[in-house]
Amino acid sequence: MSKVLIGIIIVMTTITYYLYTQNKVLSANNIVLESAVATQEEAIASLQNDFALQTSSLLDLQSRNQQIQQEMTRYLDIFKRHNLTKLAAAKPGLIEPRVNKGTKDVFDSIEEDSRNIDSLDDGLQLQSDTK
Repeated sequence: MSKVLIGIIIVMTTITYYLYTQNKVLSANNIVLESAVATQEEAIASLQNDFALQTSSLLDLQSRNQQIQQEMTRYLDIFKRHNLTKLAAAKPGLIEPRVNKGTKDVFDSIEEDSRNIDSLDDGLQLQSDTK
């Protein structure tokens, strides 16, 4: 009877030790997985913020593009209604300063748009590949 009891105690001790070591391994794995989940959640939040910023910038650009299209249509309408070649030949002092000012305004707006487009990605950080 005592040999059976000792055998049962040895078997129970062995099983308990095995389960204890497995519990330690699983706890360590759980900690690693929790840190990986936290890292992924930070990356997702960063990507969502970047996406929101890009979306708002895109909407701003689309709005500005619509304004420019309307302005272009208005200018083209002016050119359709007037014969500027005939008017420039008849009165060059009247047309030349206006055309030069309009050209300067167009180039200034192109430069400003270029600066705005270039500054859109200033606040963004690229995600590095962690392979």
